[in-house]
Amino acid sequence: MGDLKSRLLIIVLTAALVWLFLIYSHSLVTRLESMNQNANETIAWFWAGTQIPFSLVVSDNTQAVCTQCGQTRTYYGSARRFEDFCSFCRERTRWIAVERWTDEERAQVLELTRGLFRRLVSRVEYATVLTDNGGTPQIVNGDPVPDSIPPDLLTGYRGLTRKLDEMNDPIPLVGMAGDTIGWLHYGSGELSDELRIVPMIELAMLLALAGVLFFGVKSELRREKEMAWVGFARETAHQLGTPISSLLGWLELLGQRPEAESDPEMREALQFMAADVDRLNSIASRYGEMGKKPRLSTGDVDEVISRTVEYFRNRPGLLGRNVRIETSLEAEQKVRLSPVLLGWVFENLIKNSLAALSKQDGGVISVSTRDLPDAGGVVEILVADDGLGVPFRDQGRIFNAGFTTRRGGWGLGLTLSKRIVEEYHGGRIRLVASSPGKGTSFGIQLPAAAAEDEDDEQGDGSLGR
Repeated sequence: MGDLKSRLLIIVLTAALVWLFLIYSHSLVTRLESMNQNANETIAWFWAGTQIPFSLVVSDNTQAVCTQCGQTRTYYGSARRFEDFCSFCRERTRWIAVERWTDEERAQVLELTRGLFRRLVSRVEYATVLTDNGGTPQIVNGDPVPDSIPPDLLTGYRGLTRKLDEMNDPIPLVGMAGDTIGWLHYGSGELSDELRIVPMIELAMLLALAGVLFFGVKSELRREKEMAWVGFARETAHQLGTPISSLLGWLELLGQRPEAESDPEMREALQFMAADVDRLNSIASRYGEMGKKPRLSTGDVDEVISRTVEYFRNRPGLLGRNVRIETSLEAEQKVRLSPVLLGWVFENLIKNSLAALSKQDGGVISVSTRDLPDAGGVVEILVADDGLGVPFRDQGRIFNAGFTTRRGGWGLGLTLSKRIVEEYHGGRIRLVASSPGKGTSFGIQLPAAAAEDEDDEQGDGSLGR
C-alpha cells in the first residue's frame, strides 16, 4: 500500500508540473495573439485616423473671392488682390485672395491630430518619452509637457528617460532638413520582459520535474532497501522458530528429571535457560513483526524499561566490567505502545551505550523518564552514557540504514528504532547530545494516551504486554 501511495504521489506531482507548464504556455500564446491583434488594430486606427488631418494638410489652402458676386475658386497665385474674368458676372472683376482655413479650423485640425496620437500611445503597454536634443521632455506617454513644469516632476521625467535608455537605445527624430530634432525614448512591455525569462522558467520547471523524479526514485530505492531488510528479518524469525520450539521441548524434558528437583544448581540453570529461550522467542517475535503495523495497547513505559534493564542486570557478562545502569523512572502518564517492539528500542539504545563503554574501565548508563505536560501530554525517555561518544562527522548519519561504527555491526539498530518510535508509535527519537570522549544522550518522546483509550483498555481487560 505504501509503494502504491508513493508512486501515485510521484505521478500526481509530475502531472501537476506538466499541467502548470501547459497552462502557462497556453496563457503565453493567448497573450501573444492578443498583442498581435492590438498591434493590427493600432495600425488600422493610425491609417484611418490620419486620413482626415492629412487630407486637409495637403489640400489647397488659398482661395480667390469675387468682390461683386462672392463666387470662390481655388487660387494658386501669390498676389493678394488681382483682376480676372468672373464666369458668374460675365465680366472682368476684382478678386481677393483669402486663406481657406480660419484660426479656429487650424486649432481643430491640430487637436484632432494630437487626440489621435494620444489614443495610439495609450494602447502601448510601455512608457514613451519624447525629448529635444537637450534631453528636456516634450511629450510623455502621449501628453505634451507644459512649458512651466515643477523641478521635482522634471527630475522624475529625466529619471524615467534614463531608465528607458537602459532598456532600449533611443530613436532619433529626423526633421525635414535631415537633422536630428529630438529623441524617442521607450521601454518594453510586461510580455516582452516575460518572454526573456521564459527559457529560465522552462529550465526551472524541468529541474523541478527532475527533482521530483529523482527523489521519487530515491524514495523507491530506500523503500526497497527497507523491505529487503524486513524480508530478511521475517525469514530470520521463521528460521529461529523451529530450534526455539525444540529448545523449549528439551527444557521441559530436563525439568521433569528427578535430579532437577534435588540439585539446586541445575534447577537455577534451568530457570535461566528458560528465561533466555523465552528471550530468544521474544526476539524472533520482534523480527516477525517487522513491516506490519503492530497492535498498540495502553501501557506503562516505565514497566517496559524496568524489564529491559533487569534483563541486563541479571547477566553481568552483558554489562561489562564496572558498568552499571541507573534508572530514574518518574513518568506517570500511560502511552499507546507495543511492549515487544518498544522494548527492542530500549535494548538497542542500551547495547549502543555498552559498546561505547567497552573500551574504557567502567561507566554509567542512565535511563530516565518524565512527563512533559507543557508539550501537550508527552512522555520523555532519556538514555545517556559517559562513553566514547559519536564523532561529529557521523552524527548526521547514525539513523541511516547500513551505517555503523562498530566492526561486524549491521547498522540497523537505530534505523529500526527510529521506524518503531516514529512510524508505529507516533513519537520522536533524536540524538540529544554527543561529544567525543564525554558520552552520548538519546531522547525519545511518546504521546500520552488519551483518557478514553485508558478507559477502553480497562473495560476490555486487556494488558499492555
